[in-house]
Amino acid sequence: MLIWMITRGWLLFIPLVIIVALAAGLKDVRWAIVAVTYLLVCVPMILTPVILSHILTPKARRQLALKSVRIDSQKNLTLTYFEKSPEDESLIETDSETIPFADIKAIFHLFSTTIVWLKTPKIQLILIPD
Repeated sequence: MLIWMITRGWLLFIPLVIIVALAAGLKDVRWAIVAVTYLLVCVPMILTPVILSHILTPKARRQLALKSVRIDSQKNLTLTYFEKSPEDESLIETDSETIPFADIKAIFHLFSTTIVWLKTPKIQLILIPD
């Protein structure tokens, strides 16, 4: 599906161009409303499977996982991942990952979140809420 979207995704916008041309040519506002409806309803519904296939990748799931971030004395960033226990809703430690400071591009603060920008391909941003 992704390859089709890359090579032929522009085909989705042919009906939009035709409807806009009709609206301009006939000077009829109803066709403009149809064009806006197509743009806001039909196109997102067609693109949803493509977007979801990228959102549900293992990299994205890892970004959304519950984790704690710790900086240790050896100048490493340690990520500890947690899962909720199905029985009592407590947190169970599942995995741990250590990232050396050499792999960090930048650390900056934006609004109420600290953002760690990494050079690694696995995780590129770590968001730490204050």
